[in-house]
Amino acid sequence: MNKISDNNMINFFYNVLPSIEVLFDEDVSMALTDTKQYLYTKYSPKLELNTNKGDIIPEGGAIIEVLRTGNNMIKVVPEHVYGTAFKSFAIPIKEEGKVVGVFVVGKSLERKNAVMSITKNLSETLSQISIGINEVAKDVQELATMNEELLLETKETNEKTKDTDNIVTFIQGISSQTNLLGLNAAIEAARAGDAGRGFNVVAQEIRKLSNSSNESIKKIDSVIKHISTSINSINDGLIKSNDVSQSQSAALEEIAASIAELNSTAKKLGELAENL
Repeated sequence: MNKISDNNMINFFYNVLPSIEVLFDEDVSMALTDTKQYLYTKYSPKLELNTNKGDIIPEGGAIIEVLRTGNNMIKVVPEHVYGTAFKSFAIPIKEEGKVVGVFVVGKSLERKNAVMSITKNLSETLSQISIGINEVAKDVQELATMNEELLLETKETNEKTKDTDNIVTFIQGISSQTNLLGLNAAIEAARAGDAGRGFNVVAQEIRKLSNSSNESIKKIDSVIKHISTSINSINDGLIKSNDVSQSQSAALEEIAASIAELNSTAKKLGELAENL
């Protein structure tokens, strides 16, 4: 057995460390110290520390605390101590109840920090997407409400155009009666001969008014029918738009629920990463 110290426990650890190395992955580095200096170092490519065999143990790390307290120590060592941040697992080596050295395992935080960064970005992105979708869903719902109000308005307007049909029919009746009145007046004027000339002029004017009113009524009727057709077309469009809005609103609710679930998963992933 190789001997590097007068302490049997330190010599034991020194000889078994090469066998312990195979139990860890490439993110782990190991070291063995006495109470003053490093006796053994084995660093992974991802956790190269600025210490070598024979170097004095620096202040600020877990090793010093274990030497002082004699207790196991798990600690995140900041970058300024060894040149890179890592998680340290330090165990005191005791002989006859006295701390004579420390066995320390350092685990790189690169993988943990990468996962933490990804989960943080994912969570923030999902939160922003969720906010955006909620805003869109709100706008879609407002649009659906507006469509429903417009549908009600167009329905009422369409009912009012039907009322104008009755008015047009009534005016057409008056026009026909006026025309008949003018015709009767012309007949009576003809019977009266010269005495009925003035009355004949009035009869002609009445018939002209009747014909003019009749033409105007036809135009009004045509315009009203065109308006009614347009309103029906608008109404159909609003119904389709309302159906689409309702469908979009339901789809957005499902998407929002899925994103909320993803966000929850991302947070759980972050919690798991904390324990890496």
